[in-house]
Amino acid sequence: MISRMRLTACLFLIIFLVSGCWSRRELNDIAIAEGVGIDISDGQFELTVQIVNPRSVTKEKGNAEVPIIVYSSKGVTLNEAVKRLTSSISRNIYFAHIRILVISEDLASKGIVNAMDYLMRGSEFRTDFDVVIARNNTAKDLLSVMTPLEKVPANYIFNSLEAAKKEWTSAVTIKLDQLSSGLVTPGKSSVVSGIQIVGEPTTGKRNNNIDYTSPRVKLQYSGNAVFKKDKLVGWLNEKESRAYSVITNQSMRSSIHLVCPDGGNIGIDIARVKSKIHAVIKNDKPEIYINTRTEGNVSDVECKINLFKTETIAYLDAQYVDFIKSNMEKTIKKTQQLGTDIYDFGEAVHRADPTYWNKVKDHWEQVFKQLEPHMNVVAKVRGTGTLGDSVVNDAKE
Repeated sequence: MISRMRLTACLFLIIFLVSGCWSRRELNDIAIAEGVGIDISDGQFELTVQIVNPRSVTKEKGNAEVPIIVYSSKGVTLNEAVKRLTSSISRNIYFAHIRILVISEDLASKGIVNAMDYLMRGSEFRTDFDVVIARNNTAKDLLSVMTPLEKVPANYIFNSLEAAKKEWTSAVTIKLDQLSSGLVTPGKSSVVSGIQIVGEPTTGKRNNNIDYTSPRVKLQYSGNAVFKKDKLVGWLNEKESRAYSVITNQSMRSSIHLVCPDGGNIGIDIARVKSKIHAVIKNDKPEIYINTRTEGNVSDVECKINLFKTETIAYLDAQYVDFIKSNMEKTIKKTQQLGTDIYDFGEAVHRADPTYWNKVKDHWEQVFKQLEPHMNVVAKVRGTGTLGDSVVNDAKE
């Protein structure tokens, strides 16, 4: 009896092993989408798909073929647009390899909830790709620009977003599932990086755009879009975007300049930033505390200054604190005017006192506008580089 059971188990195991992959798709039958764009046109969705041209990666024609092909179609719903798109393509579109989703500023201003529903509900779409906003341009034009360094523009947009976040902290990365969560979480608002075309969009569509040492048309990240629920309501400029990253503990590395006592500038390479937000409920009112610690090193000196003196370093530390704190305060005030809690202050209140949060979550926007966060900023200049003194001192003597 035991032997029969073992034999039966082995037979079932063999069946599973030799059954193959029932849902497999051959490469010759699919078109791989790397980027997707959504616009609004004539009251309909316009879906744009950036597809990798398989012939461009072959050895024989790798230099002659355009690396990507861009297709577009319209539909009252996104599903209609996707299905209509198949009439223009000889292959089934494979959406599971998407690296970037581009939403037009026009659509974002009207509301993205309908588009988000389709993307989150569809089984062919993953939810771990980055989302950006096409600023002052359509998503279709943006996905049609040929870019240097990367053959596929969607990869260029993705990689430049990662670099901008890590090295300059002016951009933020947000995945589709994170953006969707922000739409349904009470008291929470989202921030999405904006990207724009620098130059004439029509010229950027040509393959010879990247044949120049300085491409005539470029893609450039430009500020961050602030959402209230599912609608874009404003933009953060570069300074405000960097301050937002500091407050929300997303800042990695960056650079600033401070003013020397007798004029001129001194550059600081920011090497480390840590921020923590917590809330305390006092007299039935929330109080927000932001604790920020940052360290930097002197990167360049363009003034006459003695870096060996402790009072000099203390002077730089004080300026460093004022710079960080001032930008944080201005950014918070701007978003309070917009009525958008992009810092998760509401979540901090929820952690501090869930009962109190249940009382205020339905009108958190009004409570948020009246907050006066307490900011404790500790900023230190730790290193002066490989030069102890400034060469400017010697040059001016």
